[in-house]
Amino acid sequence: MTIDLQTLKCGECGSSVLKRTGLNEYTCEHCGSVTLVEDNVSDRLERVLNQVKNEAGRRLAADEARRQAIMMRKVGIGVAIAVGAVVLFSVVGVFLGSRNADTRGASASQRVVAAVDRTIPVDGLKLDEPRQVLVGSGSSAMPKLLVVARNETGKPLSRAGIRAVYFDGESKLDERSEMLPVSVLEPGESAPALIDMPSGKNVTRQELRVQKLAEPYSSVKGPRMVFSRVRLVQQGDRVRLVGRIVNDRKDATVLGGFEVLATLYDDAGQVIGFGHGYGQANEIQPGGRTSVGVSIARFGRGAAIAAWDYRIGYSTVEASGSRTPVLGSGDRVIRTAGGPESFNSELRLGTDDLLAEDSERFDARLLEMLPLVDGRNNIQQRLFLGELVNRSTDAVVLAPGGVISRFSGSKAHGTTTIAGLAYLYPGERFPIYLEPQDMERITDTRIEWKPMRRAALPGPRKPLEVKVTGTKAEIGSVLLNFSQRFSYKYVVVSGSVKNPGTGIVGKVRLWVSLRDRNGQLTGFKLVDNLPAIAPGESVPFQASVEQNGRDFASVTTLYQTE
Repeated sequence: MTIDLQTLKCGECGSSVLKRTGLNEYTCEHCGSVTLVEDNVSDRLERVLNQVKNEAGRRLAADEARRQAIMMRKVGIGVAIAVGAVVLFSVVGVFLGSRNADTRGASASQRVVAAVDRTIPVDGLKLDEPRQVLVGSGSSAMPKLLVVARNETGKPLSRAGIRAVYFDGESKLDERSEMLPVSVLEPGESAPALIDMPSGKNVTRQELRVQKLAEPYSSVKGPRMVFSRVRLVQQGDRVRLVGRIVNDRKDATVLGGFEVLATLYDDAGQVIGFGHGYGQANEIQPGGRTSVGVSIARFGRGAAIAAWDYRIGYSTVEASGSRTPVLGSGDRVIRTAGGPESFNSELRLGTDDLLAEDSERFDARLLEMLPLVDGRNNIQQRLFLGELVNRSTDAVVLAPGGVISRFSGSKAHGTTTIAGLAYLYPGERFPIYLEPQDMERITDTRIEWKPMRRAALPGPRKPLEVKVTGTKAEIGSVLLNFSQRFSYKYVVVSGSVKNPGTGIVGKVRLWVSLRDRNGQLTGFKLVDNLPAIAPGESVPFQASVEQNGRDFASVTTLYQTE
């Protein structure tokens, strides 16, 4: 997602409902897309969003007052009708002398609609002792006030908020507000909140105030929602919860408005992180499913994750589009003891990859890394050329990726990330550079594969016809540090890409590889500036490919479309 800083709207869906969910991270509460912004932009954006939030609160209060006024008018009308009915029945009773009519008039005088007061005493929301925490790491860590609130009102609370007033001694410094990260806090539930603190000021104490509490306007009872598949994963300092939601209703009920709160705990039961996220789909039909990815803000970095939990809020969706929150009859918090699954921080893990069923997974044993080819770059530094091959005969691997660890003897010499492909078809070869520093040989490589999905043939790629029409061997030179000049060989490869299909093909990427007389890779280059290609049309390409190994004898290509 991107944020339009002029209008403060989500670049994906145009919604202006933006919420800060992490360090320099903002989430659109309508579509759930996430964006990261720079520190100075984040501070400015947060100030404006606070103003928007306060204005939204003012509007909500005004709407509430209007609803109360409308309700009171309705009550007045009801009372007037009831009184009129009493008078009418009394007159009819006198005229007819009917005792039964008198009795009906007496019963009608008791049908008075009571006014509904949704407000709840604020002392029913209990606040634990607050503590100051640092969210983020290093110089970008931001001070926050962590508060855990528990609902002891006996009623569900809608959008409960907390205001913190900060002091330096007796001098008031600033005040900030924050909503609890759930739409509805059910009776007995607790939820954490991170409240911004004044930047660069000496805060000696703070006072917490619970803002006006109210019940939801409407709600329905329903079963608690649980993930059909869920994983808590950690990559370096980043922790994510990913889960799959299924609408398993047996009737025609459409579900939507999915929101997830995930919380981390240390072995003493203290909160050490939490995150809030939304379902990728806005609503799902019976039998449908959607996934959720929640980025969790960590604090208390010295503590290991000993347990975690999550809860899912959701609504029923009417044919008119209106939504009604579903309240459970029991505890909706699902708690798990233990820590997250750890993955290499260089792996790009997609939510769909992590949540794939066993039948949807690609067997990583069918991916082969061919023997490395020794080579030199254009200033005669050592490099190695590798190729990743899909040995499956009937399955396309989707978004293949992994981390190659390099060794010289028993000593590790860094890593190389396999990334950039959306898919790899059976028998295809994806070229890779390994460029170790201060290393003259690689004796071993080990690959940590990411979870990958499979697709049956013909797969997702749109067919193109790639032709190589010419090659020209050239010699170039490069001057290093104004003192050393190196010569190197390269090949100018020309060709065309034709679209034989019936639809426009865009975002074409083409890898052009040089091979020696034995078919070994001796150099390659990615061409990623090709335009969209209309049906029946072709576009030319030209690539200058460095020759890193032995003299080339042939050219091969690999392409993908999106």
